[in-house]
Amino acid sequence: MNLLKRAWQYLAKTNKKKKTEDLAEKYAHFQRLLHANNQVLALMADMEEKLSGDYLFDFQYIRSSVNELCQETSTLVASLNSMGGWRYQDLSQALLRICSEVEKALHFKREIPVAPLVLPLEAITLEGNLVEVVGGKNANLGEVKNRVGLPVPHGFAVTSYAYKVFLEHNQLAARITELLGWWRLEDLDSLARVSEELKEIVQAAQVPPELEEALNRAYERLAEQEHNRPLLAMRSSAVGEDHTFTFAGQYETYLNVPPAEMAARYKDIVASLFTPRALFYYKNKGFREEEMAMGVAVMPMIRARASGVLFTRHPEMADQEVALINAVWGLGRYAVTGRVNPDQYVVPYRGGPEVVEKTIPAKEVMLVNTPGGGVAEVPVPPEMVQAPCLNDREIGQLMEWAAILEGHYGKPQDVEWTLDEDGRLWLLQSRPLQVSVKKARAGRPRTLKQYTVLLDQGTVACRGVGAGPVVLVRRQEDLKNFPEGGVLVARHTSPRYVTVMPQAAAIITDAGSPTGHMALLAREFRIPTIVNTGIATQVLQPGQEVTVDADYNNIYAGIVPELLESQEAKRNDLAETPVFQTLKEVVRKVVPLNLLNPQEETFTPEHCHTVHDIVRYAHEMSMREMFKLGEGEVVNEGEALELESNLPFQVSILDLGGGVKKGLRRRVKSQQILSLPFKAFWEGVTAMRWPQTKPAGVQGLASVFVNTEAEVAQGAAPYRDRSFVILSKNYMNFSIRLGYHLSMVEAYVGDQINDNFINFHFQGGGSTSERRERRTRLIADIIDHLDLHCEWKGDHLEARVAKYPPQEMAQRLSLLGKLTVYTKQLDMVLFSEGIVDWYIKDFLQEHAGVKN
Repeated sequence: MNLLKRAWQYLAKTNKKKKTEDLAEKYAHFQRLLHANNQVLALMADMEEKLSGDYLFDFQYIRSSVNELCQETSTLVASLNSMGGWRYQDLSQALLRICSEVEKALHFKREIPVAPLVLPLEAITLEGNLVEVVGGKNANLGEVKNRVGLPVPHGFAVTSYAYKVFLEHNQLAARITELLGWWRLEDLDSLARVSEELKEIVQAAQVPPELEEALNRAYERLAEQEHNRPLLAMRSSAVGEDHTFTFAGQYETYLNVPPAEMAARYKDIVASLFTPRALFYYKNKGFREEEMAMGVAVMPMIRARASGVLFTRHPEMADQEVALINAVWGLGRYAVTGRVNPDQYVVPYRGGPEVVEKTIPAKEVMLVNTPGGGVAEVPVPPEMVQAPCLNDREIGQLMEWAAILEGHYGKPQDVEWTLDEDGRLWLLQSRPLQVSVKKARAGRPRTLKQYTVLLDQGTVACRGVGAGPVVLVRRQEDLKNFPEGGVLVARHTSPRYVTVMPQAAAIITDAGSPTGHMALLAREFRIPTIVNTGIATQVLQPGQEVTVDADYNNIYAGIVPELLESQEAKRNDLAETPVFQTLKEVVRKVVPLNLLNPQEETFTPEHCHTVHDIVRYAHEMSMREMFKLGEGEVVNEGEALELESNLPFQVSILDLGGGVKKGLRRRVKSQQILSLPFKAFWEGVTAMRWPQTKPAGVQGLASVFVNTEAEVAQGAAPYRDRSFVILSKNYMNFSIRLGYHLSMVEAYVGDQINDNFINFHFQGGGSTSERRERRTRLIADIIDHLDLHCEWKGDHLEARVAKYPPQEMAQRLSLLGKLTVYTKQLDMVLFSEGIVDWYIKDFLQEHAGVKN
């Protein structure tokens, strides 16, 4: 008998040991699952935040995020399978399917279309896929020449397919992709190194014999059309250039090129794809590597008497029926680079060529063709220095072009033109023009008398207000380490400044024109810009704080809060870029939550359509696996209990040992809880009192636990949502689901201060994204007063505090319990930032003892 009894005792002890080991293993998998769950939620929040338009990112960011997302979600699913004896293979298959869809969206590749290596301008329009074949500049020139009927010189386009042939002939594509993959948008230090290596491998390459032959044949045809053997203008025409975005001044142009040098200059233009400023622009605007394909426009060189730019709408007077023309003597390069202050004519569309505003500065130098090739700067003849470059007839003809081009394109155009020595006008470029839609704030005086005005001269190139310390830029090296919020001050305008435009508060230059390349870029980046001040570099000192009012052309000493408060936040609008559209498509396959209600029949792996669905399903199933109820009435260690409370939601408890009194049946009362952290947290939950006085228009919160119709529609089951807590004497891991909100509190509280910690995670809300974000901001601000280190993005929040004595940790846990109840459905009433501030103040005064 004693032998039998000892056998039974041995078997019971062995079974208990095995059960304890199984529980420890399951809990280890559960911890890995929760960690992966939090990582995935943080990644999703970060990707959603990038879609706000306020952040710079590139394809490398999307690739790395997707890679990490799929890895963490795989860990999560594998952990669930380990917990459940590999019963969730269907979820693994669903994850493979969804990740495959995400990868497909990410790796969509636009192929360079097969085409002749060279096409004559007469064969080109904007129809079909010709923009991708010849690039934006060539496509627009062909459109204007062949369909609009304005005078465009003869010429030919070297196609993007020729670029592909060039890369394949020299086996460059893989190396270029590799080098571009090394450089991240935020790493400007490595930009110069990557740029130099890319340019070197292009310059060392050979132009394929078939391409060189095609160039020579095209030139011979052009010579027949011109009835002479002209020198050439060779200009970049990258895919996307002058079509979706301007790429103003980013790529190279070569003027007065001898035909024997065509192949060499072609390589130079291809290499200009990889200058630092061009690489930054391409990354910032979100193009893929294959979308950098370069075409080239080739036209006969015109002997220019004068050249310039026509904006069919004045960019800073878009609400008026006026165009802006600028002009310089000689070739047009000086009209767009800021080397010479050009003539400026503001001309109305009605009333003939009567100029409403004319500025004729001294133009002391000009750029001209030199015999045999190349260009040179020469003095302007004395009698022409102060003379206008255009007469009324020529202004009238340009205005006729403006009306025709706007009528054809249906939008403002940026036109480059030249006037030859025989008095004929030629159109050399037409591309979309971005005009300012911002106006000076109504009722604001032009000058604030109480502030010192340092400068009140120059020309506004982009409206707006910016303030910060002056950063004087004299050389390329001065752009390195450009500070966030600096005011760039320079002698001349330059498209090189594009590399710092995202962090510049404003731009001021001594010289330059609102029709120049840099001004175009400033409008794209929405940087308040004033050019042609004449003396900014002499008046403004490095480090001096200034406020640039590019609405009324004033530069003030110091910071002017009244002006800054009236401004909208500066945004880098990426909405139409390939990288933004790709991230948007990736997020569409990652973030939406379709798998909502665990009680529905569709709550299955087969109905998972996004990564978020996978995470939601795995989290729910992991709780069920962890909290499976035992068979007996008396609950043993490692089996689940139900917490009794008057609150309308259910809490399942899994005691790892010492968390509750021993020998309990299925249900446990709060006074039977022994776990130090859970006891403190639950005291906060149950002690919650609602605010009595509320702002006007705010509904009462007495129904804080009653789910709204919107939450029920999103999957929240009234009075049926279950929360789960794992306990020991000093530890708790509490996953709390209240309606559509999910939060997790993990804590250890003991006598050893160095071991004590609280981790808090929050995700969700059953309202609009704006109200969910306000709710998260409310939680973050309150948690900050509890001395928890907090980070949050969108509606995802993480906070941590450690190494406080037990009593102080318990106080913080109690406040977190109150906060969890307090904020249950506040997103339904957080209709303004002011209301958020009111509730923060109310909670801190009522429950944390924080006074004004």
